[in-house]
Amino acid sequence: MKFIRRTTNKGPVQLNIRERQGDNTATRVTTDQHNKIVTIGFAAFAAIFFFTFALLLVVSVGVFLALGITFANETGDSKQAGIGILGGIFAVIFYLVLGIIFVVPLAVASWKMLKRKARARFWGIIAAILLIPIFPLGTMLGVYGLWFFFSAEAKQCYANIKSQEGVIS
Repeated sequence: MKFIRRTTNKGPVQLNIRERQGDNTATRVTTDQHNKIVTIGFAAFAAIFFFTFALLLVVSVGVFLALGITFANETGDSKQAGIGILGGIFAVIFYLVLGIIFVVPLAVASWKMLKRKARARFWGIIAAILLIPIFPLGTMLGVYGLWFFFSAEAKQCYANIKSQEGVIS
């Protein structure tokens, strides 16, 4: 590919001859680049979900414990603090379940895709489906991820990974 050098008021610029002739050929995104985009997106959503759930967990447990202590002080019966403790336990269980449902698949998918491990496509499809209801960015990433994972290039890429790992192990 030939390049020409042209000087503008912003300094020297190197142009592709095709650009000079008006040929607007689009650069094709490779499978590796699609994989990298989806991996970064899944990791970002996993981190956002993790920190959101952790913050909500701390706040919820604090609110329930404060409620239990306040209720026990108002009634004068220390056994009434158990309501706050039960609420705190429920909040911990609730946010742990949410973390298992939303954070773990996204984190596992991004890790396996980053390291090019077997079953990365499987975990990626699950993660993409989980992101679709989160409008608008999750929907965009989820649809993009599903488009990528069901494309012929991605199927071939991840099939090659499976066959290579099968030979090594």
